[in-house]
Amino acid sequence: MHLDGMGKLVPSRIPRAEADHVCPFSDHAPDEDKIAREIGLGRLPKDDRLGHVDRTWAGHVVEGDFREKASSGGLATWLLVELLNRTRATAVVHVHADPKNSDRLFDFAVSHDADEVRANAKTRYYPVTFDDAIAEVRRAKKPFLFVGVPCHVKALNALCLLDPELADLLVARIAIFCGHLKTVNFANSLAMQAGIAPKMLRSIDFRHKLAGRRASDYGISVESTDGSHVVRPMRDLVGQDWGKGYFRLKACNFCDDVVGETADISLGDAWLPQYVNDSGGTSIIVSRRQEYTAILEAGASTGRLMLDRISNDTVVTSQAAGFRDRRDGLRYRLWLAKRRGQWAPRKRVRPGYDHLSSARRIQLRLRWAISRRSHGAWRFAQRTWPRIFVLEGKVLSAIHLAAIKAGRRKKR
Repeated sequence: MHLDGMGKLVPSRIPRAEADHVCPFSDHAPDEDKIAREIGLGRLPKDDRLGHVDRTWAGHVVEGDFREKASSGGLATWLLVELLNRTRATAVVHVHADPKNSDRLFDFAVSHDADEVRANAKTRYYPVTFDDAIAEVRRAKKPFLFVGVPCHVKALNALCLLDPELADLLVARIAIFCGHLKTVNFANSLAMQAGIAPKMLRSIDFRHKLAGRRASDYGISVESTDGSHVVRPMRDLVGQDWGKGYFRLKACNFCDDVVGETADISLGDAWLPQYVNDSGGTSIIVSRRQEYTAILEAGASTGRLMLDRISNDTVVTSQAAGFRDRRDGLRYRLWLAKRRGQWAPRKRVRPGYDHLSSARRIQLRLRWAISRRSHGAWRFAQRTWPRIFVLEGKVLSAIHLAAIKAGRRKKR
């Protein structure tokens, strides 16, 4: 894979035929429901929104500095360290900062101990590929844990169904809830707005916690190659509104898995009134394996974790915007693609438009237009005047807000 002119990953060559049965957006690859059955999750109760579920919680890590150094409640890193100690796994395949031999700020790599895992905590909104990391654990025959967003986990599961030797090495799959993936230019645009030229960008923390503020009111922390360091509240920057889809990958318009339904454990942010005011961050946890449920409950019973039992409905409420986008919005995007004669992948929801009000349809089309426009607008700004991207973004945001207000008035 390599980065193209738009900052997204594309194949360097035509992949082998098996790729058509692994790509998470291929009609020839198994969907999430089939994968769940194949990997043994089907014995658990099924929720049409979350997949098969054993137990759900909201909480955070109490011991050590796991929570302090995490994007949210620190449970993903805590769980990885715990599984390295409790299972046969001797490696973790997850996203690293400043990977070796890479032209990217972040990429999948292999951690071999708890220190490496802890050093590479945090959420990264960046295009990554796990081909080299998987090749490494396969060559070394290392039992491994895997962490990725839902489409990463789905693709790895599909690959394991074709490759029993790799499947035997895979000990556990952990998914991170996902709104959508970004191109490299999302990081570049944030750096530019923080006063650091993209070519000088050395590192970026997309989820820098701001003490005393709501968990949702986080910042970015950007470091330049000249050593300068800038922290800016995310709310001040063009592109901060996830709903508008700045630098969103096209494939993400056709995803119907919010939480990682084919993972053994899924984790996300607890965007709920009772937790969002805690700047330390709180995680949502969905367990699909009883052995991992037991590990988490043991952590809570000994005071290492703080866990509140919550319902499936509460999990969905915490990710309400994502489910609206991946259910109602996806149905409409599939209908639009069909109407325009464009190919779109086969999904588990049916194309449709009459489930939405006319105002809501306008909002979705406007968001899709903003998302598409952001890629070209950034490239144009780099050839002319970088700040024009910010000015155009503010205009588009004003139009989007006007459309939302018009929709609300119409409802009344």
